[in-house]
Amino acid sequence: MLSGDEIELWTGDQLEHRETARAGDYLYVPPGVPHVAVNRSERPAVFVGARSDPNEQESVVMRPDLDERVP
Repeated sequence: MLSGDEIELWTGDQLEHRETARAGDYLYVPPGVPHVAVNRSERPAVFVGARSDPNEQESVVMRPDLDERVP
């Protein structure tokens, strides 16, 4: 994360794991793991996301069944 106050990163099959990232932090999400980043601050959070999958957009799977699990 480059700047901002902090974000929550929720991961897991049911978004059951929570980590907090602040500027300077690095978080790893393994391939195929559902995840969502939540910024509860008034300040924008700026972070860099990188993927090694050459077909990154084609491999994205939307999970509307998890929408209600986002805290």
